[in-house]
Amino acid sequence: MLNNRYVRKTLLVIIDLTIFILSVLLTNWILDPFLKPDHFFNFILAVFVPVLGFFLVGFYRLHLSNSTFEVFKRAMWVAVPVFLVIWLTDSFRWSFVNTAFSFSAILIVRGFYRMFYELRNKSREKLPTAVILGAGELGCAMARLGSKGIFDHKILGFVDDDPALQKEIILGYKVLGTTNDLSDVLNRVKPETLIIAVTSISSEKIQSAVKAAKDAGCRIKIVPNLFERKGRADVSPRDINFADLLGRKLIEVDREPLLKMLAGKTVLVTGAGGSIGSEISSQLLDYEIKKLILLDIDETELHDLSLRLLDYKKEWSDDVVPIVCDLKNRNKVEQIIRQYHPDIIFHAAAYKHVPLMQLYPEEAISNNIIGSYNLFKSAKDNAVPKVVVISTDKAVNPTNIMGTTKRVVEMLAAAINTEHVTEFCCVRFGNVIGSRGSMFPLFMDQIKAGKPITVTHENVIRYFMAIPEAVSLVFRAATLAKGGEVMVLDMGQPVRIYDFAQKLIDVFGDGRSSITITGLRPGEKLYEELLANDDLTVPTDDKLVFKAKLSETNLKEEDFMEFMHKFPEMDRDEMIRWLKFFVPEYQPSTKK
Repeated sequence: MLNNRYVRKTLLVIIDLTIFILSVLLTNWILDPFLKPDHFFNFILAVFVPVLGFFLVGFYRLHLSNSTFEVFKRAMWVAVPVFLVIWLTDSFRWSFVNTAFSFSAILIVRGFYRMFYELRNKSREKLPTAVILGAGELGCAMARLGSKGIFDHKILGFVDDDPALQKEIILGYKVLGTTNDLSDVLNRVKPETLIIAVTSISSEKIQSAVKAAKDAGCRIKIVPNLFERKGRADVSPRDINFADLLGRKLIEVDREPLLKMLAGKTVLVTGAGGSIGSEISSQLLDYEIKKLILLDIDETELHDLSLRLLDYKKEWSDDVVPIVCDLKNRNKVEQIIRQYHPDIIFHAAAYKHVPLMQLYPEEAISNNIIGSYNLFKSAKDNAVPKVVVISTDKAVNPTNIMGTTKRVVEMLAAAINTEHVTEFCCVRFGNVIGSRGSMFPLFMDQIKAGKPITVTHENVIRYFMAIPEAVSLVFRAATLAKGGEVMVLDMGQPVRIYDFAQKLIDVFGDGRSSITITGLRPGEKLYEELLANDDLTVPTDDKLVFKAKLSETNLKEEDFMEFMHKFPEMDRDEMIRWLKFFVPEYQPSTKK
């Protein structure tokens, strides 16, 4: 590969030298058949100086299949100075004619090469055919790969909803219609694959596209979004999955305030091995942090995360430190914070499984409430500047023990918050797609096994967001919070679980699966809320992040310390009474 690259560059230099020599001879033949001494000097300027200039501007590093404009632009960077220098040393007429001949020939040669290259690639009849949905940035990136012959499909054209693009030719491929015409387009041109290449698309449109592809008998793939690619230029399409059917919301993250908050800082993440904690840890490495402390009670998940973050080269390092720790161990939490002096703590550790926490309230309270209190107290005592608490929509008007414990944690954060010492803020959002133990992976397992999909109620609705997008908004919310607030993320439109389960069967099923209604589980709501009725939502500088101005709480320090003292001896009923005392809006489920 290396030798081929040098051979190509050498061949181009020889071709260019030949063109420049012939251009000088042709110019002299037209204007003056006798080569005078000053013309000999022009010969040197017009032949060797442009080639040297091409090396200086990186002209020979350009792939000939690259943008025509880039080739033209760099050629002009050399052509204009050469023209001016020869004009100053000879005449305008000689300089103009020679420069026009030589550089036109240079561009024509490269144009012919590119045309040959693209025609050769478009003639690859054995490749599977594809139509690209989306003629924007991602779609055009796919088309360029097709033109360069490094994409494993033969592109037949685009489908795009922009009226200005209809029947236009983009990068050599025709826009065949809109998404409303998709079924007709697929049946007319008969591609083997439909590739979705858009940064933002509604769930309705993506589900309609999947149905059209399935009806037309073609496969369907999708280009990973920005968060999946994690900044990489690779746009290779992958098979569609259940999360894609929920659509894509275009989330643009301003890196500057995040860099200001995180760069050069030591950051501690609790619950680092979980779905949210591991994504927080992964994204933190993109913001130039000084040290990352990973804290979790699950040693296997913690070890696997540390390996992934270090590209499987080490199990841990001075910059990425995994620590096995139970937050209920107050002394160890204190020791860790004193040893590492974190600048920011992201607190994602919690028990989140609603039905199991209904069975074991003592575990929900000891882990979620007492563990959080231990962390908060140590953070404040050691003057940690900022603590960001991951909360949940289940903390709003809770009907279950898990949600109530998370609401108490929000109250604790607000009560302990101290201006100019430690800022506590909570970030509240709904379900994340594909997290451990969540419903959609379970649905997919049931479909693959040909089993009925179990839905608890026909009218259950939930809010969903992809984990990477949720974490990016958590960071943004942390930059906007001033301390003591509960920040709320815009989760978009709610999803009716029954309808979505049916979509999964339609797209991924083989006819064996159906939906079975099992009844609401203990503590489960028909719908979740992002803000309580008495709360006031205040907009922030980010349209996807809001601030909740919460109603006055009943949590006082002396009451909480009494609760902590009595907790080890409490039975279930007394635990429920205390939770209801702290959170009066808690309406306990009658099921246990």
